Amino acid sequence: MRLVCMLTACMLLMNTAGYAVAADDTAEVEMESGESLDQCSNLNENCSKELVDSDSDGTLPSGADHLSADNTEPPVSVDREVDTPNNTTKPVVADADMENASGNSGSQFQAAGDNSGVNHANILSAAVNLRKYIETYGKLPSTVSVGSQKLTVAQFLDLMLKDLLKSAGKSASLTVRSVKAAPNPSGSATGQLSKSAYIKLAENVLKFINSNSRAPNYVSSAIGRVSCDNLIYAVSRILAFHAESGRLPNYVTVKKISATSTTPSSSLKKRPENDPYSGEGTSRYLSATANCQVNDPAIRSLAASLTSGLSSAWDKATAIFNWVRDSISYSFYYNTRHGATGTLKYRTGNCVDHSHLLVALFRAAGLASRYVHGTCTFTSGNTYGHVWAQVLVGDTWYAADATSSRNSLGAVSSWNTATAKIKGIYASLPF
Repeated sequence: MRLVCMLTACMLLMNTAGYAVAADDTAEVEMESGESLDQCSNLNENCSKELVDSDSDGTLPSGADHLSADNTEPPVSVDREVDTPNNTTKPVVADADMENASGNSGSQFQAAGDNSGVNHANILSAAVNLRKYIETYGKLPSTVSVGSQKLTVAQFLDLMLKDLLKSAGKSASLTVRSVKAAPNPSGSATGQLSKSAYIKLAENVLKFINSNSRAPNYVSSAIGRVSCDNLIYAVSRILAFHAESGRLPNYVTVKKISATSTTPSSSLKKRPENDPYSGEGTSRYLSATANCQVNDPAIRSLAASLTSGLSSAWDKATAIFNWVRDSISYSFYYNTRHGATGTLKYRTGNCVDHSHLLVALFRAAGLASRYVHGTCTFTSGNTYGHVWAQVLVGDTWYAADATSSRNSLGAVSSWNTATAKIKGIYASLPF
């Protein structure tokens, strides 16, 4: 009898221990699941302008459905239907035979050589170099160096797409594989693709590569047929933005590949937001101020990085302007809050702090720059006080308003330049 009781007690203890382990395992799984949800929510973060190009380009604005404080009207997504659950149309298709493509982003055919030096950091670095090459020479290079390997552009497109998906929290293997170039690239579409749209595009192009062992000639999207060359350029800018900002942009602007102009057009000089240089001294427009920290190491390092390999003042100014426009989101508040260094740190600011960062980067690159304060009527019809920068290139002060992705260096589209009332031009902004 005593033996039976002892056996029964042991069995109860074993069962109790079993339930304790099961409870701990369940709690652990639930904790991991919660962390996964947090990571997913981080991927859906909003920003008030793009990149990516950083651009890009920049980022799809969180204010796409309303106006910002300065009434800068960021663009709405051109691919809203991609996120609609009941949408049955295919958002992106590359080539006619991509309709039948299947598979995932993993390798379905033999890898080409080893993967020495192929990792996330080196892919991002190579994407930055590819973007600079394209914007400097207006064409694709013959090869791309990734770590210790030289890859064809088609192979690197494959790697970039897989790295993009991994950065978005999806499964993808960063293996180098044989990918042939697109035989007949075609398509002329340009425009903006939201984050969800370009991620879906990446998935579909990789399916096509898996099935056909080559890059597609074009990719169909809501903005039309995007050529393979322009796709490569867009993806390089997405990853370059990631390298510089630590995250994927909320949208990308698809552009045609073209050589960077070394001088602005004569018609640009005549625009009302640009002013002729009258021969005044420029030393005060190159100096540091309380909110324009020209000599800050982070400011100088970024200015050097953005202008590396560029020789003309116009190209340098354009590179700096595009980065601020595409990388810094818009926030509403009055006057200065962050200054140049704080705006760079927090990656957000109002029109005043956008201008502080622009002016500091211009000056750090050796380009004279100043502030303009005025009253502007925006495209909505509302009138507000506004601040923007001007940068001196040659004989002209070119307007630099980076608060809207519709603006470019020397060309403002977000407010009426013909009716703007100038309140002051400053070397150091007094507010």
